Amino acid sequence: MKAKTVIKLVGLLLAVSVFGGCATSRSVIDASIPAAGEAPQLANGQEVFINVPKDSRVFEVAPGEPNIPSLDPSENSGDLIKARAIGRKRNTFGKALGDILLPEGQTVSTLTMASIRQAFQARGYRVLDDKEKISSKTYVVDTDLRKFWSWMNPGFWAITLSTEISASIDIKRAGDSEHKSVSVKASNTFQTAVEGNWSEVMKAAQKMFTDDLKDKLK
Repeated sequence: MKAKTVIKLVGLLLAVSVFGGCATSRSVIDASIPAAGEAPQLANGQEVFINVPKDSRVFEVAPGEPNIPSLDPSENSGDLIKARAIGRKRNTFGKALGDILLPEGQTVSTLTMASIRQAFQARGYRVLDDKEKISSKTYVVDTDLRKFWSWMNPGFWAITLSTEISASIDIKRAGDSEHKSVSVKASNTFQTAVEGNWSEVMKAAQKMFTDDLKDKLK
């Protein structure tokens, strides 16, 4: 084996050993995207109220594929934890390890809601925050969040981190309704699964989600 190859392999093994300890425990990663400001110059005269998306993800105890949501069975896995769960770490052999959670106060539903908000704002809609201000002219958005998960696929020289988001979105007002489906997946390769790399891929997927929905809005 060539010297450069040996050095690279040793470096990768050292990186794995350094981050291996934290891989077995839960991590908290802030994957929120910066809030978009209003763009009055793009106003289209329409207003919208966005309900909190329904988290319809299905968790399995020991899924056969890493892209299926799962939690460490030795840890608390109640509904409040599931709402914050966004991924699961694995070792170099693909064995499931510690969970990845969003910070307290954040959920996959609130992240998705923020992405939807940005898409409507980019199209010139005024987003209402007060439900009491809904009128017959207001579009109401209901979202069924079916996928929002991050996972790792190990490789010999590098790992691949991925985030997938999929949602069914209904947009309704009196006499008018439409349905949008948005499914995106972001992936990138890294030498290690440090928190910054996870966050980068998660945020990339959210941007893809926002851009895809924006393109589908009229």
